Amino acid sequence: MSGPPFPASVVVLDVDGTMVDFERAMRTGLEAVSDALAARGGASTAPERLRELRDEVARDPAWSGRTLAEIRQESFRRVLDACGVRDPAAPGETRDLYFRVRNESMAVFPDVVEALAALRARGLRLAAGSNGNLPLASVGLDGYFEIAHYAEDAGVAKPDPAFFAQAVARMGVRPGEALAVGDRLDNDYGPARAAGLHAALIDRAGRFAGAPAFRLGSLRELPALVALPAGGGTG
Repeated sequence: MSGPPFPASVVVLDVDGTMVDFERAMRTGLEAVSDALAARGGASTAPERLRELRDEVARDPAWSGRTLAEIRQESFRRVLDACGVRDPAAPGETRDLYFRVRNESMAVFPDVVEALAALRARGLRLAAGSNGNLPLASVGLDGYFEIAHYAEDAGVAKPDPAFFAQAVARMGVRPGEALAVGDRLDNDYGPARAAGLHAALIDRAGRFAGAPAFRLGSLRELPALVALPAGGGTG
């Protein structure tokens, strides 16, 4: 892909969908939950419906402002209620099962390690930025990053531009000296631009053809497009 280099000393990379195949891992986790609920005598529920029930909590105004942990716990309670499972121990056990299977199923996309190594070799500093909670060490990526900027700890989540402003502040640079890379226009590209960062959209499947965004078909394209700003970009 041609295009002018981004003047940046810091790259903030999204995790789910950008570096790891989150959709596949989430479905595997929900399938395990579905099977476990059936084994408990609960109603048969497709993984898609479990996901819908989980997402209902995040959209419920009554749960606005709650912590991510609280929202997730309520999500599993509603899932179990919908399936007719009344065991009081079930929500915690179901939650633990989901996250264990999900995390074990996380796969790093093939272009990631090469790109991260190349970025580091060019002198770029890396931050991971996510609304999720996947430990980078669990997928062998922790050694590439100075910080993991996660919404639950930061107290602000995407798509709030403050999420990105806070991430670059932690790295000690100005927004214009940082590049954000993610797989969503609404959660990554747009908010990062609004915060004053440069931004690129990873679009491996070509889902965003024609979108008004700087698109990458592979993270392998990224290192050649980032140039350290004059003065080293330390702000």
